[in-house]
Amino acid sequence: MLKTLKLSNQTMRVQDFKLSDAGAHPNKVPFKCALFAVDQPSDGSPSGAGGKKIRISSEVCDQCLHTFVGMALNIDYANGMADHDPRFKVAVIEKAYRSLDGYAWIDGYIYAKDFPDVVATIRYYNGLAAEYSWSEYQFGASLEMEASVVGAADLEDVLDVTDFCGTGAAILFAEAAAYRTTSFAAKNNKPKEEVVNDMTPEQIKAMEDGMKLLQESMTSITASVQSVVTEVGSIKSDLTSMKAASAEAEQKSVEEQAAADLKAANDKAEALEKELADLKAGKTTLTPPEPERKTVSAANLLSKYGKVEETSTTDYKSFCASVDALNLPSSESMKLKFQAKAKFAEKESV
Repeated sequence: MLKTLKLSNQTMRVQDFKLSDAGAHPNKVPFKCALFAVDQPSDGSPSGAGGKKIRISSEVCDQCLHTFVGMALNIDYANGMADHDPRFKVAVIEKAYRSLDGYAWIDGYIYAKDFPDVVATIRYYNGLAAEYSWSEYQFGASLEMEASVVGAADLEDVLDVTDFCGTGAAILFAEAAAYRTTSFAAKNNKPKEEVVNDMTPEQIKAMEDGMKLLQESMTSITASVQSVVTEVGSIKSDLTSMKAASAEAEQKSVEEQAAADLKAANDKAEALEKELADLKAGKTTLTPPEPERKTVSAANLLSKYGKVEETSTTDYKSFCASVDALNLPSSESMKLKFQAKAKFAEKESV
């Protein structure tokens, strides 16, 4: 059965935390940490072990230690760096291995540019521990894992881990770690710098309180930033909707104009087709006929050709003789004679 175990409440051997060389990646401070001792019970009971200590054998360590690779390290500012805070991850594990002296080690790096306060805090307290042998201020690491355990056959208050999956670790004060012999340190090729400290315990306590307030302020700022991000996202969504509506309206207007132009072109084409059909059928002449002048007399028909005697238009026969005397084109002469014939026919009917 898998149990979630978090190791805490122990001390560690002292090692300095040192920053990486200036030429290294600006956001990476390498670290190396002895995570737990193999083949021996833990100094205290981890969370989730029911008050019992745990023991991880060399065989189980070799089989499962690789599961820590890629997992993160967290630090708990809110509780004085003495516990786990899985949601405040500041580092990542790149390598996990067992050394010949009986320890499980992890290597990785802290995000130094993202968390400069974490780097400064570890460096400061490790310096105090190194200079004054204040082991309670030494930083170490406490593992986090899900594990299968059975009661140890040789020890009553110990659980043997038969299988585990590493889920992370916490950077915390040595007095709070589960294995007292673990340590946390960062690689550095620079010569060791002398650590000078003239702070009183009261000043140290005030600085710790200040860091706790800083963490609370960071939480508040994070919430405010998230609120602003949400509002900006809403504004972007509204702008996108407005642009889409404008584009749709513009597209609709273009489509309506294109439809109107197409209808006009179709109407014109239909009219031309009808006119062409009429021409082919002989229904349309190129020269429209003159409008009928119902009141014009036979004399008036010849008036545009000069002065004509009224007596020459008294009957249809004399009118035709007058037309022939004008030597008009045959088509025009025939037109005048037909028109005059109609007029004389109207007279006779009256």
